[in-house]
Amino acid sequence: MTIVRIAAVGWFHDNGMVVPDEDYASLVPNPPTRFGVGELRDAYVDVVTDERNPRWLAEERRAYFVGLCGLFELDLPTSRQSVGCGRNQYVHGLLLDTVESLQRTGTPWDGYFVAGSLLKELDQLGIGEAHREFVFELRAAVDASRAKHRELLDLLLGGLLGDRANQVFSLDELEAAGLERAVPIRYLPD
Repeated sequence: MTIVRIAAVGWFHDNGMVVPDEDYASLVPNPPTRFGVGELRDAYVDVVTDERNPRWLAEERRAYFVGLCGLFELDLPTSRQSVGCGRNQYVHGLLLDTVESLQRTGTPWDGYFVAGSLLKELDQLGIGEAHREFVFELRAAVDASRAKHRELLDLLLGGLLGDRANQVFSLDELEAAGLERAVPIRYLPD
């Protein structure tokens, strides 16, 4: 699902309709109110992704990530150049490798918003149904792979955090630290 903010109007949904601000909450899951390793992981993936291909609101995502790192008392590199030498350099490199592997995991359909003509051509070739079944299986495998990548990132971050891995911060604690939650990349248009 793609959702874009249109100033003074509302939110533009990928089905072509503009939804007023008060209806935005119905389009995306509620944002977290507790922030642990999973939220740090997601913020890290977004910032590493923005580092290679800056997207809308990249600065806000970076500020959120840096703020979370401050709360967790953890310094994480977001590019090869920032890995440097020293303690945990190899784990930092593996973190980046894992994010890059996660980013490469996909299907041939990733990035398609409208594919009606392509689907029609596949049907005309007599392979439409078989193709759809294959893609559903592939999508399930990709989803499982992405989940495993996130689990690996959680494990690596947990190892780097040590005793701090179980820390969970409330929304009030984020607000007290001056952190604003940024719009994750997964809610931005491709």
